[in-house]
Amino acid sequence: MPLVSAEQLTDFSSRLYRATGAPPDIADFVAQTLVDANLGGHDSHGVMRHESYLRQVKEGVIQPAMRPRIKHRHGAIAVVDCRRGYGQVGARYGAAQLRGLAREHGVAAVSLANCNHIGRLGEYAAWLADEGLVGLVMVGIPGALVAPWGGRERVTGTNPMAWGVPTGRGPMVLDFATSIVAAGKMNIYSDKGELIPEGWVLDSEGQPTRDPDKLFEGGMLLPFGTYKGYGLNLMMALIPVLLAGTVPSGAKGADLYGNPTLMLALSIEHFGELEDFTAMADELRENAHRIRPAEGHDLVLLPGEPEERARLQRQREGIPLPERTWSTLQSLAREWGIEPLVADR
Repeated sequence: MPLVSAEQLTDFSSRLYRATGAPPDIADFVAQTLVDANLGGHDSHGVMRHESYLRQVKEGVIQPAMRPRIKHRHGAIAVVDCRRGYGQVGARYGAAQLRGLAREHGVAAVSLANCNHIGRLGEYAAWLADEGLVGLVMVGIPGALVAPWGGRERVTGTNPMAWGVPTGRGPMVLDFATSIVAAGKMNIYSDKGELIPEGWVLDSEGQPTRDPDKLFEGGMLLPFGTYKGYGLNLMMALIPVLLAGTVPSGAKGADLYGNPTLMLALSIEHFGELEDFTAMADELRENAHRIRPAEGHDLVLLPGEPEERARLQRQREGIPLPERTWSTLQSLAREWGIEPLVADR
């Protein structure tokens, strides 16, 4: 499996997005966010997304040079029109607007309309936490991939959410799909030629399968947490979507590519001292680390700590790319007329 440094992969990715017509700052930012996902071990939201994004550019779904703007604002609430640009650009712009509103009002909300795939939600939640805010990011994905609890047909999207909380050691970030796993994980298992764990996917007949490709052959993901996870998945299918002015999964006119997004933030300093909050968060972390670990675990980890471990390892050793992903990136380089990617080893 080829290993590539984050620097090389970011440079390659930026050149690829510039070739689509994106201005340098947009190309650099989209590249950085995707490679950062790889660094944190979230390969499903990393450079494997290049193929999908560039296909959407060719189809006219993504407008590479488009920049977001405020559609309207009312008090502590704003709606951002992302104008079909790269979703990461719209999401960071929305998060910046949210930061200002939360600092002014204490509590604020921003909705992202006409927004393409924004990548890993935890990135924006972490950025808000770095700004001394409690951040919550929710996406209601209109494309149906998830079966309801007790059902055997696709009804909702994977509908992820992410929380970001400041601590004295950097943000604590909880980022998860309300399906049992993100759909992009199927691509990773498929690229590696591996079977998925039991209990993730039903095939098109509603039967359990361990073949990751069955999801994209009419299969469906299951919700996490049985009926409770399904209920949360359903709320995510409604709230961010309707507040962004679009329609939910399965409805006529649903935007199969879109990422209707709702961002919320609380300014901790409107409630009390930020230092007190982060000190208590650090104490919670230390208490968790003192718990005797179960068999097969070396330490009880908090949300975001597995990503910290992956980041340190991949910064040191390089980012591993499955052979199919490597081949796809080289094909994209030829298609878009840029120099190919070179592996470190």
